[in-house]
Amino acid sequence: MLARFKKSFTPSTTPSALLIIGKFDATIHVLHLLPENDTIERSSLTTPTSTTTFRHGGVTEQAREQIGAVTLHVGDGETADSFLDDVETRIRKRQNDSLSSSPAQLQIGSVEVTQLVQDFLQPAALDAIHEREERDRSIHATQTYPVFIVYIIRTRARTILTEPTSFP
Repeated sequence: MLARFKKSFTPSTTPSALLIIGKFDATIHVLHLLPENDTIERSSLTTPTSTTTFRHGGVTEQAREQIGAVTLHVGDGETADSFLDDVETRIRKRQNDSLSSSPAQLQIGSVEVTQLVQDFLQPAALDAIHEREERDRSIHATQTYPVFIVYIIRTRARTILTEPTSFP
């Protein structure tokens, strides 16, 4: 009887998406906009060289898309965190603009994950990338990092990174 119960029970999953900057065989910098409550969590994680899919704290990668690459002026003090600060600011501005132009619109927590990526996450990241492409090249060291949108499933609707650095 227990075996039959195990077969019929399937845990529910909750989809979401991450913005990741960096290579998957080193340290990556992660921004996660939780679809259910507008919280933005961020962290840096070191991934082993054998990693082919993102897995962390009950999260499993479903798909990955490289949306570009960003060149940071690391010799001038620019970091992946400052890039993610810029992306987060742009996401918040897009959210505020969206709410003010359509006050009856549902809050972002009710939006499908693909819509969340298309309306907020990807445009904010691409704007931040393009702004950096238009700058004059630094005379100091620069570093170019790939930027990915990673679609994930979570075992439940919750934060996934151990130390969120930003809240709504």
